[in-house]
Amino acid sequence: MTNIIETYFSVYFTEIIVGVLIFSIVVVLISIFYVLFSSKDDLVNKKSSVPRTKKMKKMKYTKQFLKGVDGIDLDLKVGDKR
Repeated sequence: MTNIIETYFSVYFTEIIVGVLIFSIVVVLISIFYVLFSSKDDLVNKKSSVPRTKKMKKMKYTKQFLKGVDGIDLDLKVGDKR
């Protein structure tokens, strides 16, 4: 049985590789088309899903935690307002 499989594999090695390559290309193309045609939201919602408040709540940290993160901006501010 193994002799038959080895013979078949050695004779049709190129065809097997080409078949696997074609199969993988078809799977990728189907995946691309599925993603393109299944999107239900054509327009991007510009408003964020999390409502922003004018006042952000101040986080309370322990002294031990603050010693461990010395020099790191814990408020994660994007822009520096001066």
